[in-house]
Amino acid sequence: MAAGPSPLLGYNTNVRHKGRIYHIQTEDSGINHPHIITHLFADGGRIVASKKTSYADYVGAPDLRETVKALMREQHKAMFIGLRDGLYDEPEDIEIDEAPIETPAVAQPAAPDVAGLDAAAEKLAGDRPRRERHYSSPRHASVSQPPPAPSRPPESIFGSDLLSEKSLDEVILSYLASDLDEIEE
Repeated sequence: MAAGPSPLLGYNTNVRHKGRIYHIQTEDSGINHPHIITHLFADGGRIVASKKTSYADYVGAPDLRETVKALMREQHKAMFIGLRDGLYDEPEDIEIDEAPIETPAVAQPAAPDVAGLDAAAEKLAGDRPRRERHYSSPRHASVSQPPPAPSRPPESIFGSDLLSEKSLDEVILSYLASDLDEIEE
């Protein structure tokens, strides 16, 4: 890419509007990137608005510098006019009705239907005697870490063949079932 002429010097202006200081900056990107850009800054650097205009159609014209300078002036002036006319006013700059706003009540999780749960349990239990049931109140789910990957069981002084992956309840039930099998035989 050819170097071409340097970008034109831009415009920088500070202006007070509704008690705030705004900065309007317009710059030329040069013929390698033929556009001009104007930013409206507030609060010392936050961009409120931007406008970008291409002048690619004018590249190569004999009066390019004057054309780009005129486009820059017009775009810079348009940002002033938009600011003056309230086009870029922010919510805190706009007068609002100070009437109180009603906030909707936040829905609470429904309590569990204890009677319904008891009825369902009784139906499943059939003729078995009813026992006292206690239900915990609902709680929000919490994020937990996954359990660590199972490792090889540690060696035992009782021998590794006695170690089981079953829970204690499962082991007890299997012993009870085997006892019942022996009695029936």
